[in-house]
Amino acid sequence: MSAGKSDASCATSQPATSSQVASSSSTEGENRPRAVVLMCLSAISFALMGAMVKLSGDLPLFEKVFVRNLVNLVVAVVMVRMAGARLLGHWHHQPLLLARSLIGLGGVMSFFYAIDHLLLADATILNKLSPFFVMLFAGMFLAERLGGWRLVGMLIAFVGATLVIKPQLAFAEGGVEALFPALVGLGSAMLAGAAYTLIRALRGREASATIVLHFSLVSSIVTLVPMLMNPVMPSAPQALALLGIGIFAAGGQILMTTAYRLAPAGEVSIYSYLTIVFSALAGWAIWGEVPDAASLMGFLLIAGVALVGWHASRVAVRVV
Repeated sequence: MSAGKSDASCATSQPATSSQVASSSSTEGENRPRAVVLMCLSAISFALMGAMVKLSGDLPLFEKVFVRNLVNLVVAVVMVRMAGARLLGHWHHQPLLLARSLIGLGGVMSFFYAIDHLLLADATILNKLSPFFVMLFAGMFLAERLGGWRLVGMLIAFVGATLVIKPQLAFAEGGVEALFPALVGLGSAMLAGAAYTLIRALRGREASATIVLHFSLVSSIVTLVPMLMNPVMPSAPQALALLGIGIFAAGGQILMTTAYRLAPAGEVSIYSYLTIVFSALAGWAIWGEVPDAASLMGFLLIAGVALVGWHASRVAVRVV
């Protein structure tokens, strides 16, 4: 989500002439290939972030999340200054901002935990269910329309998640303890979906750069205390991996944000699912991880539903 123009400036703008519309359409067409490339690079960056989380080994979870958010905090400050936005937002929006930050932190911690205990591809597949939770929560709390086809798509996506989690096999092999990491991975998507829903509630109230800065600052403060209570000195390779977590997370966020500025979200969002493919490749190349047939089928169901939704949104835009 980019900062963009304020509501006031949009409201006072004059209707576009036919030549302006044509010019805008031409510019959008020229930017779309660049936006797709940037979104693909973002997917690679986020996959590498996941690989760095796994490569950092047995370091405490709080330490990994703290470094990730500390690097993002520096980037967010620059983004806010460039956008000319408020550092921490308006006082009367703090409850929403704080809820978004704390829930988002829970999502990141859950995702990192899942990465440490599952195949990298499986953890990423489960986390990519977050858009479906956004649809669910937006329908429940923001009164956004939740049509029948979306409900069917959500059901299919969660069937795909069940294939990745494989509850019956997990219980047979190790009971609840074997199932727990996969449930945490699913929880990371649910928490991320809740955080994104709160961002939608803040749309038009706070700049996106402000929301990112608030999240990064709150997350850094919250994780700093438990990290200092149990400090672990990383080895040289682990220190590089920690730095990589922050760099690739920030890089992925910047690339994705730029892509959304260059083209409509409906045109490029589907390419974010390439993170699953790149994560699978990283898992195979570094650790020899190969997702089983059930996980692959789950991925196809989730990605297939996302692809159908993406195509439907493009058709709707053209009709309008």
